[in-house]
Amino acid sequence: MNKFPAGALVRVSTICSNPKTGEPGLLPISRSGWYKWVKSGRVPPGRKIGLNTTVWPIELIFNLGKTDESW
Repeated sequence: MNKFPAGALVRVSTICSNPKTGEPGLLPISRSGWYKWVKSGRVPPGRKIGLNTTVWPIELIFNLGKTDESW
């Protein structure tokens, strides 16, 4: 069901769909849309793990659409 272990960190290339290759992402959003969400505060800034690598916890991605009302 879920190919990511608990505590996994994912890059924006895994989160967002790629229109050039047609690969789906975890969310139906573009890279620019994702970074707009980060800038607006909808999602927290990722964690830098290198000069050019930013990651987000997989739990954050899976919980973006959940609200208390859905439980």
